[in-house]
Amino acid sequence: MNALIIILTLAGLPDPSSFTIALQDTPDGLLCTDGRHAGLYIADSEGELEILSLQPGAGHNVIFSDEGFLFKECPSGRPQRVINITDEGDRLVLFEGDYFSGPFVCTRSTFLIAERGRITEYGIHGEELRSWPAGSFPAWVACTGGSIFYTGETGGLGMLDILSGELSEISGCGQTTFSRIVAGPKGMLLAEKSQGGFAVLDTAGKVILENSTGFFPSWTDEGNVLFSYLEFEGMYPVSGSILSIDPFTGTECTLEQQVVSLYPVELENGSIIWTDAGNGNVNGINMTSLPCHRMNFSTDDPDAHFDVSYMHQRWDTPDWFNGSWSCGPTSCMMAVQYYMMLTPDSIWASYPSPGHWSMWGNYIPVEYTFLGYLYDELGESPGGVMVPGAHGFICPNGSAVWNNMVVFLNRHEVSSAWAGTSWSTLTGQIDSNYPVVCSSTVLGYGHIILLNGYYSNHTVVVNDPFGDANESGWGSYYNGKDVLYDWPGYNNGHVQIGVSQLFYAQAGVPSDPDTLVDDRCRGFYRYADCRFWHLAGSGYNGNAWWTYSTGALPDTCIAEWYPALPFEGDYDVYVYIPPAYASATGIYKLQTSAGMEEINLDQGSYSEQWALLGTFDLDYDSYLKLGDYTGTGGQYIAFDAALFRPNGTGVSREESVSQSQDLRLWPNPCGELVSILLPSTNEGVLIEVYDTSGRMVLNTAAFEYTETIQLDISSFAAGLYLLRISVFGTGDSTFSRLLTVCR
Repeated sequence: MNALIIILTLAGLPDPSSFTIALQDTPDGLLCTDGRHAGLYIADSEGELEILSLQPGAGHNVIFSDEGFLFKECPSGRPQRVINITDEGDRLVLFEGDYFSGPFVCTRSTFLIAERGRITEYGIHGEELRSWPAGSFPAWVACTGGSIFYTGETGGLGMLDILSGELSEISGCGQTTFSRIVAGPKGMLLAEKSQGGFAVLDTAGKVILENSTGFFPSWTDEGNVLFSYLEFEGMYPVSGSILSIDPFTGTECTLEQQVVSLYPVELENGSIIWTDAGNGNVNGINMTSLPCHRMNFSTDDPDAHFDVSYMHQRWDTPDWFNGSWSCGPTSCMMAVQYYMMLTPDSIWASYPSPGHWSMWGNYIPVEYTFLGYLYDELGESPGGVMVPGAHGFICPNGSAVWNNMVVFLNRHEVSSAWAGTSWSTLTGQIDSNYPVVCSSTVLGYGHIILLNGYYSNHTVVVNDPFGDANESGWGSYYNGKDVLYDWPGYNNGHVQIGVSQLFYAQAGVPSDPDTLVDDRCRGFYRYADCRFWHLAGSGYNGNAWWTYSTGALPDTCIAEWYPALPFEGDYDVYVYIPPAYASATGIYKLQTSAGMEEINLDQGSYSEQWALLGTFDLDYDSYLKLGDYTGTGGQYIAFDAALFRPNGTGVSREESVSQSQDLRLWPNPCGELVSILLPSTNEGVLIEVYDTSGRMVLNTAAFEYTETIQLDISSFAAGLYLLRISVFGTGDSTFSRLLTVCR
């Protein structure tokens, strides 16, 4: 079942902005939009397109009325609005609001608008006629048979009696999220499910037909439902058909065979047209002759959002691997690395030029071991290439298997399960700082994404591993971090997704570093092949890492603790020793103001308690390090929390920056900008930044006196970097500093 949710492969897509989607046949021509529903056009009999709107969202909620075209626009930085383009060509604004749903057909001369808690009928000239209370904030509304039907905010369908104003819930639909409902002939209602399939209801709200395999349903004049059916091998659609079904008898009729079609529509003459999934064209019409426009929009701050390190399924995986089918593994890997489970396994990814280091992309197609599980099972990738790793485990036949995603997350200490499709489930998880993995449809294609924020108007913040579908060239650019999509049925000017299934992804939420740095803190880092690291299941906050000690240098496993100290001065430095897997004598190394100090500590002398390493003079570059080399192999050595407790007073960060004549970094760590305060005697500076493999990732210079210089590290992957700073002037000097980047 879950494999069939993947509609089409994401490899080699036509640009969605050049897709043509037919919306409705009218006497004036064929109403069309592009693959993102970002504009509205009308095509004449020769296929020539006239632009009606280039605003985001204009391709949704379109009404052809007695007096022209009504549609919604979501312009950047301005209220959403309903536009009427009259038969005379006049452009009128009929309604404006911060956010709303609609317009929807009520009668030939009126339309409906849904806002939070109410549904209102307006005349064709924008005058308010009457209003009814509604449950929550409906996404889609349809009027038929004396009732108004609407999609529930948390799933299901509601029904409003126009005369009495009485509200009721339609039984049997409560767990289903609907992306669209449309009134049809004979008072029937067509409800499109966001996970695929559809239902047909009568005027009393009784379900008379359910279909779980049809996509893009629409009404025919005869009262049948027109839809696409697709067949797959792996992720490839090898064939398809366009069918119609009689909702009363359930009789199906195949209208077109061997077509991989999107959005079939019946014309007034009874013929059928559709979007060709291969080239994005419909009936000879295409958007390539039109200027390609961006979907420009702005929003206020989200109601909830937190950062999750981004991975692109194509551009963060090895160059030799085609990650076009790896949306599921990549989204799961982003969830895993939000909780900092796997150690870095850096690879050089060549795109975008000049390239970048990818910290975790190697885990997608390469075999690895973690917590006793070997990921050596093979899964199909494009071209029939079989690979192990996360892709092999999650995608045995090329497409992501939902249960395998859940098992994968649980094996990586991220609690997971199927979570349904409701908005309230999503918001509850995000409010608790848990990301949510989502099996969705984006631009009509099956896709796995990661959700990490939301707006109350039902726009979601997404790490899309394929890139930003709102922009041209989806999949071709490294631009998928924190993109904005609209929840099923809602139109705020972004690409609207379908939701097939949400998946929990819960673990201990990483905290920001301060004077306490736990092993689940963003100031704690582990290095080495992840097969050597084990979880103790006990320790500070119930968790610690351990490995076996080694008898010969160099260290194999290394951990580092980077505190955020309130001032420079004396600190008592402690480490927490868990009750198990701690028997070796660890050699701790502490970077102090005077240099590196080495402290030996017998972990076996402590159990479930803090152990004092000593009192030291620390500055803002100070950090603690522990490796697995002890001189004696085969013993347990544990890595848990470290505490840097102030002992007296010192110089604050602000005072240090304003008074110091030495080189200082500010802030460090975890900002997107790093300011470097330079000695007042400098006559110029050269700054080089290297990653842990010794590759230069940034260099900049100033050739005259410079008080401070700023480095933009927003594109850096999380990890440690070495700054080499050459200061020119009286007594040229070179400084080295460690830079921590947190995501």
